[in-house]
Amino acid sequence: MINERTGQSTNTGGAALGFLCGALLGASVALLMAPASGTETRRKLGETARRLRREMPEKARGLANQARNTIGAVKEGVRQGVNEGRSTFDQQTNVYSAEREGA
Repeated sequence: MINERTGQSTNTGGAALGFLCGALLGASVALLMAPASGTETRRKLGETARRLRREMPEKARGLANQARNTIGAVKEGVRQGVNEGRSTFDQQTNVYSAEREGA
């Protein structure tokens, strides 16, 4: 997303990915530290791995779409800035030329 005031990206995709990795790491540590038998812990780890394998493609698609939208917004902002700069340059060139002709 682009901050309208500063024109800078807020990089929400990176934050979401960091949060997701942290959650995965936290869940793994919690399972390993929980007072359960080795068999039970391995079963829980397997279930968690299978669930994440099912969920990750959708999460990755969501992050990819978010990145594409952010890139599109940045491109549009740059395009608008360049167009405004060109317009201002053309106006000032016309003013300067008119002043020179009048002098």
